[in-house]
Amino acid sequence: MSRPPPRPGITKMERVEMDRDQEAAEPFIHGPNRIRPSSYRALRSAVSSLARIDDFICEKIGSGFFSEVFKVQHRISGQVMALKMNTMASNRANMLREVQLMNRLSHPNILRFVGVCVNEGQLHALTEYINGGNLEQLLDSDRYLSWSVRMGLSLDIARGLQYLHTKGIFHRDLTSKNCLVRWESGQCTAVVGDLGLAEKNTRVQVSLSSSVSVLREGADQQPLAVVGSPYWMAPEVLRGEIYNEKVDVFAYGIILCEVIARIQADPDILPRTEDFGLDVETFQHMVGDCPPAFLSLAVSCCNMDPKRRPSFSEIVAELQRRETERTQKDEAALKDLGSLRRRFLCLPGDPRLCRSKSDMLPPAVPPTLAPPTRVNPFSLREDLNGGKIKLFDTPSNSVISLTFTLPKRPDPCTAPSPSDREGGTPRGRLHRRCLSLPCTPPLGLLPPPPRTIPQKKRGYCQWT
Repeated sequence: MSRPPPRPGITKMERVEMDRDQEAAEPFIHGPNRIRPSSYRALRSAVSSLARIDDFICEKIGSGFFSEVFKVQHRISGQVMALKMNTMASNRANMLREVQLMNRLSHPNILRFVGVCVNEGQLHALTEYINGGNLEQLLDSDRYLSWSVRMGLSLDIARGLQYLHTKGIFHRDLTSKNCLVRWESGQCTAVVGDLGLAEKNTRVQVSLSSSVSVLREGADQQPLAVVGSPYWMAPEVLRGEIYNEKVDVFAYGIILCEVIARIQADPDILPRTEDFGLDVETFQHMVGDCPPAFLSLAVSCCNMDPKRRPSFSEIVAELQRRETERTQKDEAALKDLGSLRRRFLCLPGDPRLCRSKSDMLPPAVPPTLAPPTRVNPFSLREDLNGGKIKLFDTPSNSVISLTFTLPKRPDPCTAPSPSDREGGTPRGRLHRRCLSLPCTPPLGLLPPPPRTIPQKKRGYCQWT
């Protein structure tokens, strides 16, 4: 299909966005009257350049429900990346969906997709390497975090989710484990990752080159699968009701509670109600000297009524306003203090004496834990197993399952074949062959069509 010539004066990035929009709007015809969906093209684009597992020096740095994470360094280029290696065959389709999605996203607070690695015939995602672990680990550490730092991390996460929602996508598995922390020059920022359970928002219609979303009034809403990590799942999801992007706001509210009190989301620690809401009255006694507006935002996000939860655009605006007010207040306080008085009150080399009590030292005692008699609502449902599981969905549409094998790496110590000798290839410098992803498998090699399944499969994985 021919493309219109680029208009003069547009940048390379704008041209890329135009190409993507045209691909999303037009059917892709390949071969005799074959139409390939946009998801097929997205996956082909993501795997257009493949790497082998033995191209990297690997160091395992973590593991999750469905995958193991490695810090990898390319043996030739030296580039450092993260390899997310899927370990469950039942989650293979979700991994491919994540690759498709990440390849089309670009935002500083969304984990950046780098490429694809093949191992034992399966594809695994390569992403940028984030050096600070995840948010849950940071909150559980002894590192002191001022309220300014905590609000800054919360703003980063909100910006990432705001970007996803304006693209017509909601996360569905937003947790403190899936928010990564990057440290640069002593400053930390948050990055949202793990989009394997992300879902398109059927209520909005957006363009990838625009941040404007248009509501489709009267659109029929189909119930979505019950997926996610129970501690962060919204009550309407746990009840099996129709839900929308506001489930991400509830999960974000639980994360804010973790950030404010520096506790885990486990309901034996973070107080919850029997209907899976936040026990606000009990939680208020665990927040120390938290700024009231910050606490109020967390409570608002955890509202039981999805319609009363704020949007991420509203959350970002609120946190930016509070950040500006706090900065102006600190600057005004320093300005009012004369240089003489400043020298008298503040000892050189100890700037903590100029700060507020909350910014000066970590609390002397850990936050008060909830009484042991508190009810864990997740333990009352047998299917949730106390909340220590992850519910996942196996998509049946818009995912192309790819399984193929690359040739083995030639052994430089092995003697070359006679044909190699005739061609003059020196020993020890055999070039390895590369296979590109075929456009379309030959008809004779296509597997038989799968039987129609009335509904999507759903499963769960248990914590160990």
